[in-house]
Amino acid sequence: MNNLLQINAKKVCIKHTIVSILMQEALALAGSASYTEHMNTQYPAKMIEASPGPRRRTGGRSARIQAAVFEATIQVLQEKGYEALSFATIGERTGVHETTLYRRWKTREQLVVDAVASRVAQDIPIPDTGTLRSDLIQLLQLLRTFLQSPVGQALIQTGIAARNVSAIGTFSKDYWQRRSTLLRPLFERAIVRGELSAQTDIPLLFEMLIGVLYVRLFLLGESLDETLPERIVDLVLSGVGTSSFAR
Repeated sequence: MNNLLQINAKKVCIKHTIVSILMQEALALAGSASYTEHMNTQYPAKMIEASPGPRRRTGGRSARIQAAVFEATIQVLQEKGYEALSFATIGERTGVHETTLYRRWKTREQLVVDAVASRVAQDIPIPDTGTLRSDLIQLLQLLRTFLQSPVGQALIQTGIAARNVSAIGTFSKDYWQRRSTLLRPLFERAIVRGELSAQTDIPLLFEMLIGVLYVRLFLLGESLDETLPERIVDLVLSGVGTSSFAR
């Protein structure tokens, strides 16, 4: 009987020992988690960007980093010009390590291309007001405002300064084609509504509409008044020929 009691006592002791070990491990893990949370609070993401080892990035954080980099790029172009732009400068302004910038954008030219495309898409959306005339007037008003803004001026000067850089030159052509594709639904809606002929040369029409803005602003050095978009649209849509005009 005594032997049986001693065996049971040993079993209980062993169980208590196992439970004690498991509790210690759980507390250790909890302490480790608290320590990790503390470290994350003390050292935010941008401070540990360059730390080695794989990291899992969320889409939200990635988008925030990209937005910060694009904004810093535009600011440098405005303040100092294209020649002063470098990954080191952008890194200093954003806290994003240079190696991260090099991984995402192989060259500063590609960074400029992406930043410009993002800013233009943001500042000049495609109107859909219900009529061709009002769509075109609103589009030209947006473009007029953008071209005369510090950002627009900086981007134009960047294009001039970097005209011999292949990445920038290719971007100008590619962007024009992409912009024309995005604008096409605006004209297609007008064709469906019967406001525009299906045989219209849409790229040529768009070039005619915006050409005046570039001529006055960059060739003649004149400001673009608020009434100019409406006058351009009305002139182009109504035509300048008379009923007796014949080819």
